[in-house]
Amino acid sequence: MALDNSTDYDDLQELSDSDFEIADGQPDIFGWDVIDTHKNKVGEVYELMFNPNTRKVRYIVVDMESNDVDLEEGRVLVPIEVADFDLDNDNVKLPGVSVTNLLSLPLYEKGRVIDHETDEEIRIALAKAEKDAPIPPGSLNVSQTKFYGKHKNG
Repeated sequence: MALDNSTDYDDLQELSDSDFEIADGQPDIFGWDVIDTHKNKVGEVYELMFNPNTRKVRYIVVDMESNDVDLEEGRVLVPIEVADFDLDNDNVKLPGVSVTNLLSLPLYEKGRVIDHETDEEIRIALAKAEKDAPIPPGSLNVSQTKFYGKHKNG
């Protein structure tokens, strides 16, 4: 899951506070439900952070107030490239993103400076292993792990 490494942080703006609109033919995702990798509703699209020079959205701001998994209220930044848009059901899916990841993401408040450090925080949060998840494949050399002792002849 590679994040955009461009350095246009200083120019990021909230779409709703700008003179720009969503381009014709593109879905208006404001208010859409946001669904995690386990199909839980984890919030709603609150805002889009974009660069007016490139006219590209960099982040979705997810408001976690309305969710199905008892997440605390707050808004987090999710890179646009990790999202899939379900146009038939008007929701944003975050494959590979769990509640553990969301809880680790930096909170977003209006006016927050978004910079390289913020991107690094997001990268680390999205790389976290899911709490209580089974051991990921390849993390242990299972063929060398002994689950049972030797059989006794007798």
